[in-house]
Amino acid sequence: MARRRSNAVSHGQRRRRKGGYLLFALYFLCIVLLVLSRLENETVRAARGLFSDLVSPVLEAASLPAVYVRGHWQRMSSYVELFGELEKLKTENERLRQWEWRAKRLERRLSHLRNLLNAVDEPALGFTTGRVIADARGPFVRSVLVNVGLGQGVKSGYAVINGDGLVGRTINVGDQASRIILLSDLNSRIPVLVGPAGVRAVLVGDNSARPRLEFVPDDETLYEGDEVYTSGHGGLLPRGLRVGTVVPGPGKGFRTRPHADLNELEYVSVLFFDSPLIVASEGADANRANRQAEAPLPTRSRTR
Repeated sequence: MARRRSNAVSHGQRRRRKGGYLLFALYFLCIVLLVLSRLENETVRAARGLFSDLVSPVLEAASLPAVYVRGHWQRMSSYVELFGELEKLKTENERLRQWEWRAKRLERRLSHLRNLLNAVDEPALGFTTGRVIADARGPFVRSVLVNVGLGQGVKSGYAVINGDGLVGRTINVGDQASRIILLSDLNSRIPVLVGPAGVRAVLVGDNSARPRLEFVPDDETLYEGDEVYTSGHGGLLPRGLRVGTVVPGPGKGFRTRPHADLNELEYVSVLFFDSPLIVASEGADANRANRQAEAPLPTRSRTR
């Protein structure tokens, strides 16, 4: 019995000794590999590349289960998210159907009222689109140059917009290029309407990123976030062009944050909108010229 116990103890000691040797050998191998990795030797590089080529298929095969499980987990997560999105889309679809029914009812009512009033619809505005080719900015000017002009039907005073809203208006028009004064320019003055009540004001540029709102009636109140759009007062610009939203200014004043980014203009569209006063004067001049052309020439009497 004692002999068996002593044999077991000696066997355990030999196993611990072998384990210690193995651990020491692994540590030594790690130190050697670390030193070799720091050496700039072609042999070491070749051996490292060969080892990587031999080990990469094994590592790739070992990683396949993890990749498979991760892919299925992501697919299941996306399925769960899709169910939530589907419920949300169903709710939005029902809400949109209700709004569609209301819009159709209002459209029918509007058409009926137009027929009763014998209202004349405003003609659709033509436009031409050009690219900004020069940006003239300085302490006293905010304008850009676009590659459209008289050859494309552009005239001075036309409104200029982009996909976000009003940008400015044309001031100097050449054959193939036009200069546009921006909303923020010191010389820009545009009549606007503010908010759902349609409060009249004038958008005044002061070379800052947010033009001022001036000449607001004293008995009217503006609120932050109110929509600002052109009023068409004076017939200079079309009515209803989006300009921006109201933001608080210094003191008790208000300013406008333009929808269009005036510092990042690339393509703009010029609206063909002639002032009614100009159209009327041009028509009167044309009628006067026609009458003068059709009038009979005076005959001279012969004297004997």
